[in-house]
Amino acid sequence: MDLAPDFHLFCLALRWLQPAEDTGALRRALLRAPKWPAIVAGAVRHRVAPFLYSALQASGPVPIPEEVIAELRQQSLATAARSLAQTAEICRLFRAFADAGVRVLALKGVVLSAQLYGNSALRNARDIDLLADPDEFARIGAILTDAGYRCSNETLSPRQSASYGHWIKDVEYIHVRDGTAIELHRRLIDNENLLTCDFGALWREREDVRLGDATIPTLSRSALALYLCVHGAGHCWERLRWLVDLATLLREPRSQDAAIAAADAAGLGPVMLHALKLAHDWLGLLVDERHLSRAAADLRVARLDRFLAPLYAGGAWHEMPPRGSWAGMLRYSLWARLYRLSMKSDWIYRGSQGMREWFTPADWHTVHLPDTLFWLYPFVRPVGWLLRRWQR
Repeated sequence: MDLAPDFHLFCLALRWLQPAEDTGALRRALLRAPKWPAIVAGAVRHRVAPFLYSALQASGPVPIPEEVIAELRQQSLATAARSLAQTAEICRLFRAFADAGVRVLALKGVVLSAQLYGNSALRNARDIDLLADPDEFARIGAILTDAGYRCSNETLSPRQSASYGHWIKDVEYIHVRDGTAIELHRRLIDNENLLTCDFGALWREREDVRLGDATIPTLSRSALALYLCVHGAGHCWERLRWLVDLATLLREPRSQDAAIAAADAAGLGPVMLHALKLAHDWLGLLVDERHLSRAAADLRVARLDRFLAPLYAGGAWHEMPPRGSWAGMLRYSLWARLYRLSMKSDWIYRGSQGMREWFTPADWHTVHLPDTLFWLYPFVRPVGWLLRRWQR
């Protein structure tokens, strides 16, 4: 990849628990007058302001513009405030789940921040993610409704609701008073052919994380590695925050061996190898040479790297093109789709992933069809796509 010098500086600042040589390299990079608007824009895109702010504050007497420090401080304080609010809400909800005797696991967000970093305020989470026991999904949704939330899918027809549950892993709930968003997951990944989800096994192996005045169940570290990898790769590593999380989890060589073994068993070895290669090259993660050699020799890893390059080459690493723009279409409609299709080589996965491209709930609002004609939606997909872009 044709990576910009400012991106290398950015990555140096994201190296968690930096060794002395990384701190020195960051200080030297700061003295070369980086493009500060790009650095600040990168903090927004990748949602890593607390990491960046902390690293720059610790970098010593280097010339950093006051407005940059002020902006990163403001972003970090906003992240902390949102995290405190989400912590209180998660504790409230999990008390309700415990009282009802239902099984729910917290995913990502403030719980992951506490689990990996011992600080719930480092990750800038947009919403609260919960993984429900599939047998209790409707009951858990009712508990959220009683807690003041409204389901975004409550207006769907029976056919739409069934199709949505088949193709989409989660349902969104919005608090009617303060707008807090919750994604209630049926499974970990939209496409079950990419990564299976046995909730019973995940629950038995769960890890309890202390958050506020409550103990919150979440994924075990052994399950977390593959999930973080597949989640980040499924979004084409659009945010470095996900790679920082994975690199922090896999600091120990033994954990890397276990993660690669689990990925190989799931048919996702190249995806994990590519993630470790990125974490090594960008974030300084120490990776055993045998894993790096295997990644370098794997053509599937090279293909993933080629599809990821347009998201990070040149100035693309800090840009956020609007989805209706030409640059946005290339990023989200071409490169991200190619990356996802290349995550697994078997044709069952690729076939199901290709079929998913012909399904989107947005068509239901753009072209209204009765349930008796629901089967026509794949055929009107191009029409809906064109109409939505024309309306923009």
